[in-house]
This record gives sequence, C-alpha cells and structure tokens, in this order.
Amino acid sequence: MRKSYIIVIGIAAGIFFLTGPACSADEGGDPFKGGLVWSNWTNAVAGGSGYPKGYDSSKKDFLRCKACHGWDGLGAKGGYVRRSAKDSRPNPSTGTDLSAKFGSITSEDVLHSEKGRKFNTFSLAMPAFGQKGGLTKQQVKDVVAFLNKGPKIGEFATLDISSKPVSYTFNKPDLEAGENLYKANCANCHNEDGDGADMSLKKYFGKDGKYSEGFHKAVYGAGGKSEMTRKESGNLTGKQASDILTYIQANF
Repeated sequence: MRKSYIIVIGIAAGIFFLTGPACSADEGGDPFKGGLVWSNWTNAVAGGSGYPKGYDSSKKDFLRCKACHGWDGLGAKGGYVRRSAKDSRPNPSTGTDLSAKFGSITSEDVLHSEKGRKFNTFSLAMPAFGQKGGLTKQQVKDVVAFLNKGPKIGEFATLDISSKPVSYTFNKPDLEAGENLYKANCANCHNEDGDGADMSLKKYFGKDGKYSEGFHKAVYGAGGKSEMTRKESGNLTGKQASDILTYIQANF
C-alpha cells in the first residue's frame, strides 16, 4: 500500500524536506552519479553546470553535501569528528549524522525548506537547493538513490572516533583480494608501494577521515576533472573498495 508522508533529512548542513507519494529510489536515480553529486553537485560529471552566478567558489564547501555530512554520511560522528570550521568551510555537528536514515528515503520529490539560505550566505544552515542555479531534478533523484543504496564505508568497517586519527577496522577483510585489486586498479597511478608522485597514500591515509574519503572516491570517482573516475578505478563494489583499503592499511 502506497502512502504519502514527509521525511526530514539533513543534506549539506541543513534540512531536506521530502514529500509526495512514496516511490522506489531507483526510479530514475543513479546512486553512483549521486555519489558525485554528494561530492560537488556543481561539477559537470555530477550533472551540474558550475557554481551559481556570482558565487565565490573559494567557499565551495558551504555548498557541498560532504562538507557537513562527511564522505561517510556520519558527520561529526564519523571521519569528520575533529573537522574544524574555517572561513572557507562550515563545521559538522552531531546532527549531521544521516546513517539512521540510509535506505529509508523513498520520496522522489525533494523540496527545500523556505528557510534554506541563499547560496552566497555562508552559514551552517543548508542552502535552498531549489533556488536558481541549484540542483536539477535528476541530481535530486541521484543523491536520494546514493543515500538509500550507495555503498558507504560504515557498511564495511567499524570506526573508532576516539582515536587520533580515526581508526577503521574492516569487517571480514580479504588481504589477497585487496592486493590483487590494488595492483590492477591503483598501482598505475599510486605505485605499488603507495608512494606515487601525485599522491603519497602513506601520508594521505594518516589523517582524520581519509579512509572515508578514499572509500568514497574509489567507489564513485574523485569528481571534477580528476582522472580517477569510477570506471578507471575498476567499477568497484563497496566490498572491493574495503579490501583495497585493508591492503593499504596493512602495508602502507
């Protein structure tokens, strides 16, 4: 039996109001494209058309979903537990943890609060993404699909946010599979020892939240103009990405 109801969920430092007839999140939504919307919806690879007219792109983290909710969707209860606020970015709060709502977002129509801020107002409140230059209808469907069924690192690892940096214990790791996947999909750019010229994984993964970010980018692509696309990474599943990270953790 189909019902109409309202779901309230935080996206990019605020509240999404989802209303209308319930429907399957995969009706027109692509969770892998949604992962790119989550990273930066203004990018062309995410279906965006650039920053809103007149927007200061140096403050882009006031628009990005991941800036408040984290790459893992756990906000301050995940990899971003010690992320600090700056003039160029907001500071996640405990209310930005969305994990309890993953899989339960079933509304296709996403409307934004009338109290949503303007894009050029830099505060913790969520932007009104429906304003001119905001998310397209397809992007809304994609990010909803991402939140509902896109792989998240919390499905494959237990996070200890009391440790510095946050520690990640991967569930049922397969080191051999991780090594083979790393050599086939990652070593070309990052080198077999993880100390690639463009990105030293040894330094990268020694910081807070980087396993959450690395997992997201391995599964969905790095976004923007990066050569690290989902396809180039091998169209990895969440389990494959977690095995690669287990191998990196154990060896680098």
